[in-house]
Amino acid sequence: MKSLRLSLSLLIVLGILTGCEGSYRTQVTVGKLSLPAGGTGVVRISILNPPDAQMIQVGPTGLLTFNPSVIQVISLTGVNGFTIFGSTINNTMGWVQFVASFPGGSIRPIATVDFGVLEIPIIEMAVQAIGPVGASTALTITAVDLFTDRVGNPIPIGPPIAGEVVIIAP
Repeated sequence: MKSLRLSLSLLIVLGILTGCEGSYRTQVTVGKLSLPAGGTGVVRISILNPPDAQMIQVGPTGLLTFNPSVIQVISLTGVNGFTIFGSTINNTMGWVQFVASFPGGSIRPIATVDFGVLEIPIIEMAVQAIGPVGASTALTITAVDLFTDRVGNPIPIGPPIAGEVVIIAP
């Protein structure tokens, strides 16, 4: 019985040290934003429960979609060590594709004490509200084409979590 407890304790400690988040699933999430008509703001794209993550690619199959009559995307900027290496913004059709990476390393979070969900922003997407007050658009990633660790191994992820921009009165 004592060896069983020791074995379970070792498994838990190893899981924490290797970045295992228990039953929490790694996912990409797009933030939510309320913007005054005509205003600009930033929507964050984050990784929930990131393992040893180094690169994410949305495209050539996947898209981050939006309603181009509600917002226009101005730019994409990497944050928290991530850099945008390539992006295509199509404000006519309402989609964005991008490749972002953590040069020379990776996000390797330390497990939180309470084992809660860990969210790390990796991209900031600057947007401008062009639609009327009350209009809104979903920000949906249709597919993540590639998500890898620091040695290039694919990281399994759950379905992306959509965000939203809502236009409010100034």
